[in-house]
Amino acid sequence: MQAIPKSLLLLVGPAGAGKSIYCRQFILDGLLNDDFCIFISANLDEKQFPKDARVNGNLKFIDPYLQAGLSKRSGKGGNGRGSDWIKLSAILTDIESALSPYAGSGRSIRLVIDSLTHLSIIFKETALLKFIHSLAILLRDYKVAGIFTLTGTDLYSANAVSKLSCIVDGILEMKLEDSGHSLSRSIRLLSIKGIHHTPKWIEFSIDASGILAFGDSLSKTIAKCPTCNRPVTGKAISYSDFTFDTILCMQTYLRLKEYYSANVFDSGLSVGVSDVNFFFIDIVSLSDQSLPVEKQIEKIENLNELVGSCEAFKRTEYRGFSFPTGDGMAIGFLLNPEIPLKLAIELHKKLAGYNRGKPNSDRIDVRIGLASGPVFMVNDINNNRNVWGPEIVLARRVMDIGDSGHILLADRLAEDLIALKAEYRDTIKLVNSDYQIKHGQRIRLYSAYSTDFGNSNIPSRISP
Repeated sequence: MQAIPKSLLLLVGPAGAGKSIYCRQFILDGLLNDDFCIFISANLDEKQFPKDARVNGNLKFIDPYLQAGLSKRSGKGGNGRGSDWIKLSAILTDIESALSPYAGSGRSIRLVIDSLTHLSIIFKETALLKFIHSLAILLRDYKVAGIFTLTGTDLYSANAVSKLSCIVDGILEMKLEDSGHSLSRSIRLLSIKGIHHTPKWIEFSIDASGILAFGDSLSKTIAKCPTCNRPVTGKAISYSDFTFDTILCMQTYLRLKEYYSANVFDSGLSVGVSDVNFFFIDIVSLSDQSLPVEKQIEKIENLNELVGSCEAFKRTEYRGFSFPTGDGMAIGFLLNPEIPLKLAIELHKKLAGYNRGKPNSDRIDVRIGLASGPVFMVNDINNNRNVWGPEIVLARRVMDIGDSGHILLADRLAEDLIALKAEYRDTIKLVNSDYQIKHGQRIRLYSAYSTDFGNSNIPSRISP
């Protein structure tokens, strides 16, 4: 991985380019070097870092939503009082308290804010710029190496970059290119104050465990993980007769072993990891016992036809997989995070026409859950594709929260879309900033709606 100058850098690039993963690697490298690290994120949490990297107290994680005293329902201050600057000052005070033990110690320190785009959704620009400027002064006092991320598509939010360039020491730029068959990611140091520099794009890849590899660095290693087929670049994890790159790869092996026996890697399996955007849908009240089985089947078939007629679904270059789920279906889309939402909106408009004038027994009322994240995609010996990953489960649980007409989104996908286009700021609204789903997992829940799609009401499962 490229060495980061000991300075404050702004990392800019489109959604999906790998900014969060880059920052995670920056922090992990610091932890391996025994640096004290602070990670400020509304996107990732401490569970994204290995447990052994957290036990020594070298990593402090700050959730800006919670630290700023945001309520669960609206994302505003719990009592409705206090300016944005007061809320941001609470985060600044927490950072200063974490840094104070290292004053004059010479200890190497790293800090990441991922991302400024997410903070701009809930805080006014004037207060946020004041916060960044005050933080930059504090970080320079402690000689902290820091990265702030910013998502954008219109010349990388040129206006925001212009305002921030006078605060940071340099700018890192990422790009994401879609050839129609594969994705390529690149990064370059665009500028650094006080140093003559010629920007040069460097390609990189992200392996199944979220580790970045640049150039030909992969060819210098020998052992490969049998699950993700990537070189074992970190501390190897041994299980049975195999050496895995990460705990996740070992867990994937154990999961696949349940289906394909202990000789899973001798069974002709092809295993890979992909970043997927999920569309999960089911028909509301389809299991009502008063509804004849024939009518249930008819509704499922008609829903399948309606989904299949949507232009968003027909873009096969984006579609990675689809499978029935009893009352509905799950569809995974590659590359473009907008496609699941576009499909949901298009389908809602088609359903409005389909349901017009029909009795309740013939109506098709649906709820939709959207999420994004990595999955393992497995082709078995018969070339049948199977997928496994926690984000599929998350999309299902997000959908289950909804009532008829709801289009609900998990935080990562919703916030990437809000950062992508201004129109999504008007149609994607925060429903709950700290909603607990199964097994204690907490998410920020969003709802997409307008006059001709979605459901503007708070889901009934969320207590007033």
